[in-house]
Amino acid sequence: MKIFYTTLFTILLVNTSTFFAQSKSYAPEEVIDQKFGIQMYEPLNMMLGRDTVRNDENGYAANGFIEDFYSSGQLLHKGFYVDGQLKIYKNFYPNGTVERNFRVTDLKKSKMSIYYSDGKPKSEIEYVETEAQKWTDYYPNGNVEFVEEYHKSFLYYIFKANYFEDGKPENTLELTDKKKLIYDQKYYHKNGNLKEEGEMKYNKALFDYERIGTWTKYDESGKAIKKVKYASGKVQSETDL
Repeated sequence: MKIFYTTLFTILLVNTSTFFAQSKSYAPEEVIDQKFGIQMYEPLNMMLGRDTVRNDENGYAANGFIEDFYSSGQLLHKGFYVDGQLKIYKNFYPNGTVERNFRVTDLKKSKMSIYYSDGKPKSEIEYVETEAQKWTDYYPNGNVEFVEEYHKSFLYYIFKANYFEDGKPENTLELTDKKKLIYDQKYYHKNGNLKEEGEMKYNKALFDYERIGTWTKYDESGKAIKKVKYASGKVQSETDL
């Protein structure tokens, strides 16, 4: 990794102008999706195993830095290309705010940061090779909406959670026994009180999570109202409290 960046900076110091391939310009409505942002460069991301290739003005696979612009002249995209595919890049909104920033952190890992147009974080994604190992989404108000983290094998979660817009948890799944793959699962009412809680077990044969043991259900005031006993995801008995 040090060799890559040293070589890059050396070339830039020699002659930056020769390192830019063909640029293009776009109207904002052509490139910005209201929900997903600027997605047009994702197929070129070589670190995520994509295979689309961008060519330069001579028809060859692009190499070096390329800048694209909005029709207004504002910078839209700046990326470093290797054999027509993106290694690192930033996209920008028409107001100049960064829309996303993709960078390599080591030989196998990379990170994508995506932002709302006001600069607040929208998503933070950490990749190992081509797979997303950690993913966090945010509401426009800045509160966390969703979090997930996979084990390094990518077969099962270490942690997963959804949150209401006010920041209170909606549900959480947390690995508590690494050997037996037992999880603590909780569901919440919108007022923040517990709705349901119990244990889950990851079934390797089914690639799925199953309810086990005794679960407790609560009303909105937080009062326990029912006990439900599970085995391999199936209800064995129910008891009102």
